[in-house]
Amino acid sequence: MPYSIVPNKNNLPDLPEVLQKEASIYTERLKNRLDAQDFAKLCEQKDLNYVLGMSDFIAKTLIQFPKQCLELIEKGAIESDTFSLNREDAVKAVIVSGISDIELKKRLRILRRSSMVPIAWRDLTGRADIEEIFTSLSNLAEAIVLQTVRVVRASLSNVFGNAFDKDGKEMPLLIFGMGKLGGGELNFSSDLDLIFSYPYDGQTIGGSRVISHQEFFAKIVQRVSNLLSDTTVDGFCYRVDLRLRPFGDAGPLVHSFDALSVYYETQGRTWERYALVKAKLLGTKDDWGDYGGELIEMLRPFVYRRYLDFGAIESLRKLKHMIEAEVRRRNLNGNFKLGSGGIREVEFIAQVFELMRGGRIPELSERSLRVTLRKLDKLQLLPSDVCKRLDENYIYLRRLENSIQEFADQQIQSLPQNLRDEERCRIAMNKASFAELKAELQAVMDEVHEEFCKVIRDEPDADHSVDRDSAELWESTLSLDEMAEVLEPLMKDPKKALDYAKSVDELRRLLVRLPMGPVGRKTLVYLMPFLIKEIAADDDPPALFKKVGLLIEKVALRTTYLQLLSENHQACLRLISLLKDNAFAGSLISAHPILLDELIAPHYLNAPPKPDEYMAMLREKLLRIDPDDLEDQMEELRLFKKIMVLRIAMSDRAESLPLMKISDSLTWLAEALIREISILAWNQTVKRFGTPPGRSAADPGFAIIGYGKLGGIELGYKSDLDMVFIRDIDDSMTEGDHSVPCSMFYQRLVQRLLHLSTTRMSGGVLYDLDMRLRPDGDSGMLVTDTAAFEAYQEKRAWTWEHQALVRARPIAGSHKVMERFEDIRSKVLRMPRDEEKLKQDVFAMRCKMRDHLDRSGKTLFDLKQGRGGMVDIEFIAQYLLLREAPKHSDMVLWSDNVRILDECSRLNILSKEDVTTLKDAYIAIRGYYHRVSLADLPRIVAIEDKPKECADVERIWRKLFAKEEEDLSAGIKIDIKHQILK
Repeated sequence: MPYSIVPNKNNLPDLPEVLQKEASIYTERLKNRLDAQDFAKLCEQKDLNYVLGMSDFIAKTLIQFPKQCLELIEKGAIESDTFSLNREDAVKAVIVSGISDIELKKRLRILRRSSMVPIAWRDLTGRADIEEIFTSLSNLAEAIVLQTVRVVRASLSNVFGNAFDKDGKEMPLLIFGMGKLGGGELNFSSDLDLIFSYPYDGQTIGGSRVISHQEFFAKIVQRVSNLLSDTTVDGFCYRVDLRLRPFGDAGPLVHSFDALSVYYETQGRTWERYALVKAKLLGTKDDWGDYGGELIEMLRPFVYRRYLDFGAIESLRKLKHMIEAEVRRRNLNGNFKLGSGGIREVEFIAQVFELMRGGRIPELSERSLRVTLRKLDKLQLLPSDVCKRLDENYIYLRRLENSIQEFADQQIQSLPQNLRDEERCRIAMNKASFAELKAELQAVMDEVHEEFCKVIRDEPDADHSVDRDSAELWESTLSLDEMAEVLEPLMKDPKKALDYAKSVDELRRLLVRLPMGPVGRKTLVYLMPFLIKEIAADDDPPALFKKVGLLIEKVALRTTYLQLLSENHQACLRLISLLKDNAFAGSLISAHPILLDELIAPHYLNAPPKPDEYMAMLREKLLRIDPDDLEDQMEELRLFKKIMVLRIAMSDRAESLPLMKISDSLTWLAEALIREISILAWNQTVKRFGTPPGRSAADPGFAIIGYGKLGGIELGYKSDLDMVFIRDIDDSMTEGDHSVPCSMFYQRLVQRLLHLSTTRMSGGVLYDLDMRLRPDGDSGMLVTDTAAFEAYQEKRAWTWEHQALVRARPIAGSHKVMERFEDIRSKVLRMPRDEEKLKQDVFAMRCKMRDHLDRSGKTLFDLKQGRGGMVDIEFIAQYLLLREAPKHSDMVLWSDNVRILDECSRLNILSKEDVTTLKDAYIAIRGYYHRVSLADLPRIVAIEDKPKECADVERIWRKLFAKEEEDLSAGIKIDIKHQILK
């Protein structure tokens, strides 16, 4: 091996002063913790002082659990190269049935930590090779997971009986270990990515309570996950990540074979193929019998194509671009796992061959990366020297990763930035200095990235050459007059050349003062001449260049964004177009430069995702975030919204989608985000207060009701979300360590959901949520049970609240609760009403809204609240539905104004001409509303710009409310009861 990365176990280096001090402190603590005899035994280890200085994890575990660690040391765990490879018997001896969860958690954490002490000890002292470390870590994790499942299953069987197959044998719970666990290459502080499955559905037998196989196995998975993942006074055992399962967090915890098959056949995505390449069934045939082979064969066609799958290369490119965007967003440029030339790129090189040819060459359906590289060599799919160097580089990166994680058992994949850990790092990697280590690491990563680029051939689409004349536009010392002369031939109006030259010079002077570094300045040499020449062809170059210059100034210190624009001229042109024509999208990008990544995905520019794609894309984004990192999840949700709104805005401006589809897209996006934060809120609330009986994230026992534009599928770019929360009637207590009444649980759940959406972060708020339409408004409960909601709507609600109910529909939650809401809504809207009183109430409320909210004047018109504006049309639709629903039950089927008006036409409630007029006016006003939103202008327009259709709306309004209008004009006082305005 060309890299010397393992210290000499017989001649370990002396610790520098900073680490010697650490070792001395830990030695003193050990002396105080252990009795003299045990301390003497421990001191017999000649490299004790060395490992105490090198690893806080080893030192603290020895101090906290000396008895267990000494037992392993006395059995020869430090000296033996086979002791840690198989800990199955030890795991079974410690993790046993019949003990409390508290005791079980304690044993799991002590077992894992004490077992990993000799693994880290042998690695840091150069006693073990990389394969021993991989195998020891992977086998330990596998044994602990399997035994925990056995113990939990035995415990639950006492209550629910057991799941048996048709032959009367115990039905297995099959567990896929994914990622590095599946590949047998687990790192020291790795999460455990798991997918659970069972053969087929049925019911348990032999318990006091009969439940389905799906419920039985889901209880096992949930309890196992909590036992391993929860942080206690003894730390955690393993972080268990279940998000790789079908549908991620929104999906069931465990799937039958049929459910898995249907999902992967109909909805499986590229990244899931990559994930399943490394999937391994944990245990042996004794654990899963013939079912294991059946499951593997069932999934094989999804993972491995029977033809040469060259599309795998393009898929890998896209996946890599996603990771690069993540690296930029999270500032992980020094990350030797995800960064350029890191561990992930070595994995991609191997996986692209596995996916491309694994269906034709069975030898390539291999989980281990190192074995795959050897097979690529043997099959001559990559040159021998390349395979050898990639293997060596992979070992280098993985040993560095393990060493750093062994310092403190933290999931870190970047070089340390403090003196103590820098010293530990260079000693662990057998280097004389940290600078030597950094230089060598960079050489390794450069070599990996070079091979990666060769495999995927992901070359930039822009020519970096720049001619001398273009360079003059940015680099030269031309005077303003001289630059104007150069610009004049490029411009439509040469008279603006001098102003344009001044704009360019101002930006150049500003950027000169910024600490950009040589790479950034070199990138500007290629980028700015191109921008200057392209903008010169615009009608008003000085104004457009100032917009572009503002963005360049914001990203100037983030070289990756400058490089993105420099290397992709099409993206650059799209940016210019956006900043020119779409102020809303342009301001989004200027405020959040990471959205520049969207400009390299042209297939999304003219068409946002389909309704069912939003949730899948959102899940895919969140899968790359630590499930315990709430802040990152909240930021990712906000970023996802901005990305999608940008795509919708671009489609809107390009006129590739009609107005109604734009509102549809904004609504589907909001629904996907609300569903996701409801899942996050559920998981957090359950973690704190336990679970309502029989409930889960998939069936939470409550529903989110969208009102207003959300309910009417008519969202605009700046709409807030009107919502009401209702729940099933449940007077029981939650099940968990901190049990509370279910009514309190749901109040806390809604509060958590509000927090997730409305908390202002660097990405802003997700959505402003308005809950004032709930029963009793601001003074009412945050969440109401269905019986109370029904009683309120039938007996206490004002007319305007029934108007609001017209535009309400369920958007997330339990199907049963949503169906109950639909029943209540239909019943309430179909109630017989005094038509004269209804008309007076609706008219009175409209008058009050105009008095308080209409900002029209002699020279201005309010598109929303003005006479003949958007709200007048909405009130007409709501009034007619409330008046006619008792006679025409189908009226209540719709929550959007356009289809309500269509019903009025079909039932001859209004003439077809009037309905067409109202619909055309509504669409025209909403279209105008969208345009002023995109232009970042208020909804108030000059009176001469008032849409002509508004006059027709006023005419129809007067026809419907003729008497009320006459009374108002005559000065007759209208009795408007005290009502709560939204």
